[in-house]
Amino acid sequence: MPYRPIARDYVLLWCVLVFSGLAFRPLVPVDETRVVSVAWEMWQRGDFLVPHLNGEPYSHKPPLLQWIIHLGWLVFGVNDWTPRLVGPLFGLGNLFLTERLARRLWPESEVVARLAPLILLGLAVWSLWTTLTLYDMLVAFFALMGVLGILRAIQGAPIVGWLMMAAGIGGGVLSKGPIILLLTLPAGLLAPWWSARVPRSGWIGWYTGMLSATLLGAAIALAWAVPAGMAGGGAYARAIFWGQSVGRIADSFAHKRSWWWYAVVLPMCLFPWILWPGLWRNLTKLRADPKLRFCILHVVAVLILLSAISAKQIHYLLPSLPIWALIFARIFGDPSLQIGRFGQIAFGAVVIGLGLALALLPLIASVLGFPKPDSTIVAVAEASPFVAEVLIVGLGAFQLLWRPGDSATMVRGVVGTMVGVFLAAHLVYVEAGRSHHDIRPMGARLARLQARGIPVAHWEKYSGDFQFIGRLTAPLKVLNTHQALSEWLAANPGGYIVIVHRGSKKAFEESAEFVQPYRGNRRIGLWKVSDLLARSAALDELTD
Repeated sequence: MPYRPIARDYVLLWCVLVFSGLAFRPLVPVDETRVVSVAWEMWQRGDFLVPHLNGEPYSHKPPLLQWIIHLGWLVFGVNDWTPRLVGPLFGLGNLFLTERLARRLWPESEVVARLAPLILLGLAVWSLWTTLTLYDMLVAFFALMGVLGILRAIQGAPIVGWLMMAAGIGGGVLSKGPIILLLTLPAGLLAPWWSARVPRSGWIGWYTGMLSATLLGAAIALAWAVPAGMAGGGAYARAIFWGQSVGRIADSFAHKRSWWWYAVVLPMCLFPWILWPGLWRNLTKLRADPKLRFCILHVVAVLILLSAISAKQIHYLLPSLPIWALIFARIFGDPSLQIGRFGQIAFGAVVIGLGLALALLPLIASVLGFPKPDSTIVAVAEASPFVAEVLIVGLGAFQLLWRPGDSATMVRGVVGTMVGVFLAAHLVYVEAGRSHHDIRPMGARLARLQARGIPVAHWEKYSGDFQFIGRLTAPLKVLNTHQALSEWLAANPGGYIVIVHRGSKKAFEESAEFVQPYRGNRRIGLWKVSDLLARSAALDELTD
């Protein structure tokens, strides 16, 4: 059968998932707004070498994602929608690469190649991140490219394979740093334990090729990093060469967690397929399959290596999920194996439970007298529309009652249900969460103040939320201490200040010119300095 990507059913499901997110959700602070604000400042400055955020060099991530955003702006002009398509389009590319990997591993099985991207898209964590404007889909894309290159190299095309691996490493480093090495190299280093054939050049030649590809990939990354380090200054150079690599591995400055943390969150990443006991039971029956051994060795090695790194976040596991999808596709796609419907029934029960919780929690909370602050699940349930609750319960009931003819059909039904749940979740989000994340009203006010030459400051940590959203042309002054705050207020009586505060302090909002919900039960307000100076006691408590 010829390879026709547009005929793949996962493309349609990807479209439903992504375009519902684009329609119902704004750029979410602080992560998505920060990504696009960095691109906006680079665009404004005309500096495409050293990323900046709020006027300062931004060393936390390399600039490949921003460069791709710039390409969209170059073609279509500065807009909101092209940046939001970058992550999802790389997510679609990951589905294509997962299918290609399946065809490389099991060329005799069309069903495995068709199921692998569907299973990947059906992972709840993957589906969520596919719709976001973040770095992880890029990292996963280049990790898959590197692993596919390793397979090409051992299957008789070493030059093409090593070039693909080098491009994967180079692109991965430019996307998120040296973490790409941990996501790519295990597949090649462990080749003697999974490969049924010895490379034509022997294992010494194999590892020589791997080393050459790794060095070429590093050279691609250094082509940006060296001139950027020279242009950005000593502190910036130390940050990109040391802080974002060795610093994160040895003693992370953020997201530091215990070594066993990934073992705890991995089941969440593998939901809903974790619910099928038949998958795990049948793994032992396929232990003679060297290609399956390749997948298992790779995901286990990646899990161990990531666990050894100090910084840990659930989305750091995302680039390994396509290989997990290959494992599950190999088992689901084998007609000789009995998978059973237990997982389907359990998944249906979970979905029905979610829908009933949205429908009944407000009533239960009212009867029991639970408090209902803005950030609670009860408040989300109260705001959820009836159509979303009915859709979720209906999808769960379908999974309980439906009897598919085979495992492959069951997979398609489960993935379709998962996409339907995400569509319903977006409907809930519009009512319960969008107002807490849509910061365009505040951004527009800040832009008008800057256009009039009025100084604006931000109290405490500022992640660049408004630089792109408001198309700001100058940084906000960030005030991190009470002394700095007092001095700035005294020096700028005609200025304005942005303050994020807890919702419990609404009594102090009467002097604010504008206030809106912000990320849960927080609120963000804009105060005129002269009004705050007239209420010093309120200011002290508000910023306490």
